Amino acid sequence: MNRKSISDFAEYTKVVLTLDLGASTTKAIAQVYPDGVPIVITMEPEIADVGYGSIEFLSSQSSVQDNTVWIGIGEEYYVLGALSKSMFAGTSAIRDLKYSYALPKIAALMWLAIRRLGLGVKVDLGIYLQILLPPGEIAHANHLGKQLTQRLKTGVKTPTGKFKCKIRSFNAALEGAGLLTYRSCNVNVNYFQKNIGMLMLGYRNASFTLSMKGNSSKAESTDLGMNWLVSQFVERTAVGLSKEDSRLVKAIVEARDGDFDSLRRLSRKNKPEEIQLDVDLFEKILPLVREEYTRALLRWVKGIAVMDEVLICGGTATFVRHELTQYFDNEGIPICWNGGMELPKYLDTMGLGDRVCDVWGSHISHIKMLDLNLKYDRQDKPLVPDYYVQPSSLLSVAEMRAKNGYLTSKLF
Repeated sequence: MNRKSISDFAEYTKVVLTLDLGASTTKAIAQVYPDGVPIVITMEPEIADVGYGSIEFLSSQSSVQDNTVWIGIGEEYYVLGALSKSMFAGTSAIRDLKYSYALPKIAALMWLAIRRLGLGVKVDLGIYLQILLPPGEIAHANHLGKQLTQRLKTGVKTPTGKFKCKIRSFNAALEGAGLLTYRSCNVNVNYFQKNIGMLMLGYRNASFTLSMKGNSSKAESTDLGMNWLVSQFVERTAVGLSKEDSRLVKAIVEARDGDFDSLRRLSRKNKPEEIQLDVDLFEKILPLVREEYTRALLRWVKGIAVMDEVLICGGTATFVRHELTQYFDNEGIPICWNGGMELPKYLDTMGLGDRVCDVWGSHISHIKMLDLNLKYDRQDKPLVPDYYVQPSSLLSVAEMRAKNGYLTSKLF
């Protein structure tokens, strides 16, 4: 980078944040721009609106921990993540639009990102933000961007003080856009001569985007996410399981492969013979609801578009991978799982694997756009170098900065 560009970057610290307001896990990738290494940040989806007295109580407790996440916006206060669920019966608001709770969730993720990057809330910050939304909510983006810009200009309250920043850019992209863009860069695909569909299966919803010879022509979403299957399973078994039990999805996924031990542990019965009756019921009902879910999903897909190739991603897609593969093979439509993307192994510190692919693809596109607009020559330097190690806790941030060769609080 030339001297003129270094001078340009010295005005304030630039932070790039790309996030997915997922219904099962909120995921974000953050980095100090231009040369900071990206880090993955996650937060449980639960949120609870609380009174100021609850915030006073939290503030009187011990020092701020990773799970101590609350945000004050004006006179409204929200507790988020694991603490929200354990102390305030917070929910993931699965029936609400992602947009409905976007403001406090984005503000909370920004605050978490600043902490994880080793920056203080008093640092002069400029945020370059991109969020992923399902097709049915993308129209809310402009209003959300204006609200967020205004609120963060005046400041939001956090456990470590008032947090202010300037939103330098705000972009909203469709879920799956990151993988479509990544796929389009593969010169062997002939992307711009094909109709390529993007099917994303999340916890709350399923979304589909169609690219016709490189032009986005259709985008739809439906409520057929993993939550639909979980709800059907709980209702059909009727043995007192809770849809809100965070262990349930993991247990259902494990039971797909014949391991019912996790579901056995969720039984509310006491006697071994009664527990076994529950397990026998689980073994009978789960294949039925899985088949019904797949049939409903494929009925929806069939009515959307004709395509030459389909990209499939999302945590729920793994659960019904066999059924999806069988259907598209029979239709003669090639499948490309996760757009052919492989996460850098040093990036996947949260163990989310393919579930981070879309937000990572979107982050790459986001960085390329900023490089172009800010005239920064990256010279093909990888965003995640092979020697990189993400900080595992706040205590190790300084150590990791030294190891990874960048000082986020001083370079820019």
